Amino acid sequence: MNHTVRRSALTILTILGLLTTVSCSEEKEAPDGPVVRELRLLQTLPDGAEHDPFSRPQPTLYDALTRIGDATEDENVKGLFVRVGPLQGAWGSVGDLADALGEFRAENRPVHCHFEATDNVGYLLLASICDRISMSPAGNLDLIGPAAVMIYARTLLEKVGVEAEIIHMGRYKGAGDMFIRDDMPPEAKASMDAILDDLYGALIEATNARTEGDTRKSEALIDGGPYASAAAAEAGLVDSVSFLRDSREEIKTAAGVDTIRRTRMLPKQEQLTLGQFLNLLSGDSEKAEAGGERVALVFVNGNITDGESGSMGDAVSGPFVRAMERLENDDDVKAVVMRINSPGGSALASDRMWDAARRLGEAKPLIASIGDMAASGGYYIASAADEILAHPNSLVGSIGVVGGKFNFAGLAENIGVNTYILQRGKRAAWSTPVRGLKPTERQAFEGLLRDTYDRFIDRVAVGRKMEREAVLAAAEGRVMTAQDGKVLGLIDEMAGLSEALIRARAAAGLGPEAPVELWPSSKGMIDAINDLLSGNGDDDTQTLQRRWLRQHPLAASLPLEPWADVLSVLAREHVALVPPYFFTLR
Repeated sequence: MNHTVRRSALTILTILGLLTTVSCSEEKEAPDGPVVRELRLLQTLPDGAEHDPFSRPQPTLYDALTRIGDATEDENVKGLFVRVGPLQGAWGSVGDLADALGEFRAENRPVHCHFEATDNVGYLLLASICDRISMSPAGNLDLIGPAAVMIYARTLLEKVGVEAEIIHMGRYKGAGDMFIRDDMPPEAKASMDAILDDLYGALIEATNARTEGDTRKSEALIDGGPYASAAAAEAGLVDSVSFLRDSREEIKTAAGVDTIRRTRMLPKQEQLTLGQFLNLLSGDSEKAEAGGERVALVFVNGNITDGESGSMGDAVSGPFVRAMERLENDDDVKAVVMRINSPGGSALASDRMWDAARRLGEAKPLIASIGDMAASGGYYIASAADEILAHPNSLVGSIGVVGGKFNFAGLAENIGVNTYILQRGKRAAWSTPVRGLKPTERQAFEGLLRDTYDRFIDRVAVGRKMEREAVLAAAEGRVMTAQDGKVLGLIDEMAGLSEALIRARAAAGLGPEAPVELWPSSKGMIDAINDLLSGNGDDDTQTLQRRWLRQHPLAASLPLEPWADVLSVLAREHVALVPPYFFTLR
């Protein structure tokens, strides 16, 4: 079978599969009478709508906020039953869920919560918004306080013959410290201690709701974790130990209804029309479904990389710039919210994206909403917005630069590899990985880093309307929680995504029901197949490595992916904007 025939056969099978999927996805639901709605928040929810089209779509944070908002507006919903799982490092974005559930609860409708296993962040949500917390008999509560594991491996690299030559701009900018030190520098410890203090304080404050405001008792409870069900109940951390079915009966009684109905977390799929299907085949799948006057919600998720085609899990400059230009020129898009959840990455890509956001902000209202993190390049882009909103526990800042290379000369010698360098030009081979930097090369490279750092400072000063000296006081590569960032002028207000959309609509003169266009939209199966057939797919080596790390059993216990991320960024970029350290806060 030749290539053309295989492509035709694959397309026909895909069409048949797509039509079957669409026709089967249509479900009819009877109108609700008085009910309790059940929500499932069993894992960390991604911010954006992008997902692998060859796997089952997963609900996003935006989906969850929309479902909670729908329940709040529906007077027939007399209560919410929320199932919570481990929410891992979502210290910032969990505030969006707490805000939305708090609005429902403010109308004197009960919110009961149940979990089988949860962690620090999950319990932060439970203690903040639940009228009643139940736990499965065989469940566990991993309430133990936040921790960060810092890894330093200079000696290891020396033993295998590798030398890392990393240069930082900023006292706190230590992304390469893991490769060039064996101990934690005082600046890194000071920054991390401040972050842990803030997160621990948030956990204490939430737990105080269970201890009648007794902070010392809350601290003792956290020190006493983790908990099995009986111990959690005895400590007063949960109200009951019961199976899921029994907990459902409790909320029905509290709400005075006979029915509890599970909420569809993903948007309901409508049956695909022939016209829509032909648009997919003709390459028009990226057209906005929302029509008329609207706001746009743009997601900037993952490592910031330079390029012209999208890569799942990364924020790529080319597609972002084109999207911002389109939104800038679309008269029906009245305002834009950038939802940023990124540790940064490429300095070049960050600057391109900053410029596109700045130009759009000059044409129409632009608001930045911070998820769990907008650090380094992520904050670089955020600084272009008219205002920046974040939750107190979001991580922000890291205004600094890092760059360098790895010298594998010792490793090459140890394994019997001989290298010869031929060059024309005094610094032609400065970036080669088989020798170290010469003094004049290091001096020139430091000049590149200094230029990037000065540009970063200037971008923030212009965007935030701050004096340069004030930006420098918040810079030096220091990462911090948003509550500390607000004091230094990096954040305007403590608020989440829902509030950002409310402000965007108001700034645009639109009503509260004005539609929201999402970018990037979910890539359909036909789009993905077309990418694969045309050679434009995103399954390059780095993407496959990231997917392996996310799925590997070790990823649950070891902070593997962050280290792979910083290695990949430093390998691609001579000059990078990344946090001073990569870590997992659970």
